[in-house]
Amino acid sequence: MNLMSTIRYSIIGMMIFGLEITGLSAAGVGLNTTRIVFPQNSQSIPVTVRNSTENEEYLVQVYLTKTPSDSTQEKVFDILPPMLYLKPGQQRDVRITETSSSMNLPKDRESIYYLHARAIARSEKNSELDVSNMKGDVKIAIENVIKVFYRPTGLVQTSDKAQESLTFSAVQGGVQVTNNSPYYITLASLKVGNKHIDISAKKNNTMVAPFSNIIYPTTVNTGPITWVTINDLGGYVEHTKP
Repeated sequence: MNLMSTIRYSIIGMMIFGLEITGLSAAGVGLNTTRIVFPQNSQSIPVTVRNSTENEEYLVQVYLTKTPSDSTQEKVFDILPPMLYLKPGQQRDVRITETSSSMNLPKDRESIYYLHARAIARSEKNSELDVSNMKGDVKIAIENVIKVFYRPTGLVQTSDKAQESLTFSAVQGGVQVTNNSPYYITLASLKVGNKHIDISAKKNNTMVAPFSNIIYPTTVNTGPITWVTINDLGGYVEHTKP
């Protein structure tokens, strides 16, 4: 009987654990970015996959899905090459290329996808790093997952302006955060008055979609508001309203 064990690793890049999906490069295989913005009509966007170990070899499958936990590969982009072999200390680029299917995406707002880099270490019992030769062993997969934002041309505002333009209103039992922009806005933290709002990837409440709102339960819904957003480069930007 074959046994296949999969461990998914995800961490946030710089500040608060659990808010941003990214790869755990310390475990062996990582990516050179925590998120990707793909402007419409871009020829391609490179992503570097690196093996930071000194003596472990990896086979890495790279693919795109609509949700973080989805296994169905999306055809809006081509990933070339879709499979990589990485020696210890080696890094290689994959390129994300827009396909004709992107013509069906909304033109008035961003669309979001998730890039997976799933790495399986070479088995010591095998002389070749080959999935078909690994069937008799326990395998541990390291999966790096990052967000990919497809950005149509001609959107109003900028993403930075959109992040600072969130609106907040007191509602029964909480505070409503409204995003009137065409951009996805990721919150790293939110504080209303002296109360920190519980934001986490587990609760699936870190990202406010375009032209939508989220109600965050809280016992304090008035007072100064401080929120931290994640920008296009994966950096953290603090905003305040009195």
